[in-house]
This record gives sequence, structure tokens and C-alpha cells, in this order.
Amino acid sequence: MNPKMRVHIDHEADAAYIELSQNKVVRTVEVTEAILLDLDEFNIAVGVEVLELSAEIPFTRLHTEFHVHSEVVELLRLVRPSVSGFISVTSGSDSDTATSGARRLAHA
Repeated sequence: MNPKMRVHIDHEADAAYIELSQNKVVRTVEVTEAILLDLDEFNIAVGVEVLELSAEIPFTRLHTEFHVHSEVVELLRLVRPSVSGFISVTSGSDSDTATSGARRLAHA
């Protein structure tokens, strides 16, 4: 397995979406009040909706209760303990914006 994921962040909404695959979402389950899990037709995780950037991602529950593959959980651990802790945006003198967390994921 060669898991990949994309992290989409909406700073205005204080929310994020962690895309695990491009499969069609068939249903969404609430893992916690701030974490929703999108599933495909085979109940495989398609994405993680983070409704508060400070929400902690429940890695163990994703793996044990929702059968998220351990390699995917390890990728998600790079975002730990929360999306807000993962993202540190800095502006350079040339107005470019870099996300250090995204660079860590790119090398994972």
C-alpha cells in the first residue's frame, strides 16, 4: 500500500478536510463532535472532516473502529496532535507563503 493524502484548510471556517482518496463519499459518520469520517460504498475511509483546527484526531479509533489502514493512520499522525499544530504558515520577504507541515508530508 502506498497511501497518499491531501490536506485542505479553510482558515476562515477554522476547519480542514484530509482527503485520503478520490472515491465518492456515500456516507459520513461522526467520530467525535469535531471529527467526521467520510466513507465510500465499501465503508473505506475517503476523508476526514476536521470541524475545528484545534480538534485532536483520534488515531486509535480510526484504526480500530473504522478500519482505517495502519499506513494511513501513520500518515495522519504527521498531522498530530491537531491540524492547527501541524500548520505553521510563514510569509517570506517576497510574499511567498510556505507551510512547513505540508513540506513534512511531501517528504513522508
